[in-house]
Amino acid sequence: MINNTFDFSYSYYQELLLVIKTNFDHRLLSQAQKVFLEQHNKPVIFLRHDIDLDLGKALTIAEIEFANNIKSCFMVMTDCPFYSLQNNQGKSILKDIVQMGHEIGLHLDCTNAEQRDQTISIDEYVIRRIENDSKILEDTISHSVQSVSFHRPLQQFLRGPFVVAGKINAYSAVLMNWYLSDSKGTWREGEPIQFLKNPEKHVLQLLVHPIWWGEKHQSARDRLQLFFEDKTHNFSCEEKKIFDENLSSHLSIYRSKKEE
Repeated sequence: MINNTFDFSYSYYQELLLVIKTNFDHRLLSQAQKVFLEQHNKPVIFLRHDIDLDLGKALTIAEIEFANNIKSCFMVMTDCPFYSLQNNQGKSILKDIVQMGHEIGLHLDCTNAEQRDQTISIDEYVIRRIENDSKILEDTISHSVQSVSFHRPLQQFLRGPFVVAGKINAYSAVLMNWYLSDSKGTWREGEPIQFLKNPEKHVLQLLVHPIWWGEKHQSARDRLQLFFEDKTHNFSCEEKKIFDENLSSHLSIYRSKKEE
């Protein structure tokens, strides 16, 4: 702990991984259906990462996990305003993550569902989006996409069906039965290692957002500030304004100097 707040340094993350290795059998989300049919000597953990902003941060987390012999699931957007899957850098990062044995799943933003063609229901709209975006992602990584997580999930998919459009729903009821997350750069349930050392249920889903982590501990707002400065240092004032508006609408937390 640092200054009465949670530690979001890579060194702490490695401590977290060591506790996971000791107390859990780690599995990929694509294996979830099989997991619930098996008997296990240890509790099972599904380690998931939603990539909202930065593929480079995702690669760093993937490398740390690979060095610790842990595999996890990286959920990627096909239409993120802050990274591209179609340029050489994006493709290279995803290729490296796959080669390390990690899973690539779909991270889907349906916050614009109300703007859909009104001749189809929201459920049908989401299914079509999953099918379309999964195909885009599969063409990019040359692997099948078997899981989906939602960016700001719609109510019907939060603690909803186990499978949606043929993909494992990370927000399904069975996978949310025991769930820990570093959402908004904090652990709302409390310091995670205490729970990992004393598993209370047989299956845990742990969500870690790579954007909140770094070599040294920093607050989430300061992380976003550094992200903003790094990505916009050559931008015009108007370009910075547009980028900042996109950043604010994409997340539910502001960078530390947003008020200036």
